[in-house]
Amino acid sequence: MTWLALKIASWVIHALVVMASVGVVSKDNPNNTLSRALLVTFLVALLVTPFAYFWFLLIPGLIALVAWFAVYTLAYQIGVGQAFLAGLVQMALGLLIDWLLPGRLPN
Repeated sequence: MTWLALKIASWVIHALVVMASVGVVSKDNPNNTLSRALLVTFLVALLVTPFAYFWFLLIPGLIALVAWFAVYTLAYQIGVGQAFLAGLVQMALGLLIDWLLPGRLPN
């Protein structure tokens, strides 16, 4: 596969994880579509990730946290508690995917 095909596949997998996590905390949410999940993953990558690299500094960490909550609560019309739970579900799914795909985690 080419680099671009792998990047698109990775993006779709991330979006499916987002959809699954939102589906767990907000059943039958009409906003939980693949296109919205792709947009959310793009926005999180654009707005949250640059600040998340500096999580150990208080201000960038708080900015990343607020931006993440804002993206999820606005995109899916869910509360902050549901957004927090969606993040926990995403973390668990991410760990499961890393465990299932060999060569991703260091031994």
